Amino acid sequence: MGGGLQQQRVGHAQRAAVLELLNRALEEGYLELHEYENRMPQVTQAKTVHALYAQVADLPPQFRWDPRHLPPAGAEGRRRERASNEALTSVILGAIAIPSALCVGAGGILGIVGAVFGVRALRDGANPPQAIAGIGLGLVGIALSLLVLVITLFG
Repeated sequence: MGGGLQQQRVGHAQRAAVLELLNRALEEGYLELHEYENRMPQVTQAKTVHALYAQVADLPPQFRWDPRHLPPAGAEGRRRERASNEALTSVILGAIAIPSALCVGAGGILGIVGAVFGVRALRDGANPPQAIAGIGLGLVGIALSLLVLVITLFG
């Protein structure tokens, strides 16, 4: 990597590309969780190509980042960001749906919306564990809401 390139500033797209490589390395067992957790803040705070490259330099070649090949900033980048936001939204709504199940109907509605966001995020390829967690929490919220409804009506 050339000296001038090492000091070049990086933006959100480059940081997101390196975070994606770290996510893959963690999922495939090349990084342990504590290593991943130590590298994430370094990536999100990186200002130069050198700082980003240092976070993946010790990983196998399939996880190397080449700053000369920038990720797409157009529609694909926006789709990935939207899918990632949907995965996070599904977890949040699913988690809120569980205690909201005590309010007849509210937990079920939140659970349905959370599960829908999770399915959309999973379909679009965003963080699968997060999307699956959101779907699961949403389904638990729906089930608890139905249980409370049944107990209210027939209890």
